[in-house]
Amino acid sequence: MSANAQTLRQLSIKTGVVRRLFKEEQVYKDEAAQQEKVLTKLKESDAEGADIRNASLEEALTALEDLVTALASEPEVSTSTEYKAAKDQLDTVNEAWKAESKA
Repeated sequence: MSANAQTLRQLSIKTGVVRRLFKEEQVYKDEAAQQEKVLTKLKESDAEGADIRNASLEEALTALEDLVTALASEPEVSTSTEYKAAKDQLDTVNEAWKAESKA
């Protein structure tokens, strides 16, 4: 396999990784929102401190931060069809992040 073909293959793989991580990020955000609702209900019902700590959002939020870091570190490489697909996926992710920050 030539160096160019190998680079394009790696770019294609990394594009898939970005796509998967973006989907995972959405799942973690949904999970964090659900856990926050549970946490709010526990606080409103005067639950014990241990119950509230067990329902904490730390795990989901930590995983979310890790995914954001992984997405942000994806490198840009040379121009090709694979590059365009990767750039389109990254643009989709960036647009979603911008929409969330405005909300």
